[in-house]
Amino acid sequence: MTSTTEGSAALDASAVADRLRELAAAELKIEPAEIAGETVLKQLPGADSVRLMRIVARAEREFDLEFEDEDIFKVRTLDELVALVLGQDAAGR
Repeated sequence: MTSTTEGSAALDASAVADRLRELAAAELKIEPAEIAGETVLKQLPGADSVRLMRIVARAEREFDLEFEDEDIFKVRTLDELVALVLGQDAAGR
């Protein structure tokens, strides 16, 4: 799949949220509509530490980023994951 960031100088928060919602839903085998921005990811059906790390790994590949472990462990919600992606992108990766 082509990276969402190609041809784009800056990432759009709404597009990032939608894509992360899709990635999480695919990993957890649930509908994207079940994941709101303020949803605590580890409370989603099927979520465990391994699946959550897979979601993070997918996000890193999708947006061509690499997160610091300490930043990953601070993320609790989809909104926080979106902020991490946007912050990392703005920082020049």
